Amino acid sequence: MNFGSAEENKNWKRYIISLLVKQAGAEGSISAVEEQFLNDAAKSLGLGPDEIQAIKADPGAFEIAPPPDERTRMTILYYLLFMMRADGEIKPEEEKLCFEVGFRLGFRMEMVTNLIGVMRQYLREQLPPDAMLERIKPYLS
Repeated sequence: MNFGSAEENKNWKRYIISLLVKQAGAEGSISAVEEQFLNDAAKSLGLGPDEIQAIKADPGAFEIAPPPDERTRMTILYYLLFMMRADGEIKPEEEKLCFEVGFRLGFRMEMVTNLIGVMRQYLREQLPPDAMLERIKPYLS
């Protein structure tokens, strides 16, 4: 996944992990399952353990302006949605953060609500590959 120049790319990846840290810790602690999701996401983004620890120490230090392209913004929202369901529960604090980030990313609240609904519907089972796309289609321009 590429988000622009090398520096922009690194900043976006750190931002995504900082959001996941905030999401995982929204209810006060990070579960083992959430920790595993966080580590897997960081690995898929090419971030190492030292970077993860730095982000965990101060996730607020990695705030950046939302990206202009919809694909990147949607990728960020997807990571957040999947972290929200990682531990098999969706807590109000996690939903609140998801709505806040979705709003900052420029997404309609109805769309975020629908995507959270998909996460709830498939909370304890495999998410079908087209489930998210079906909920997003009405909002595509």
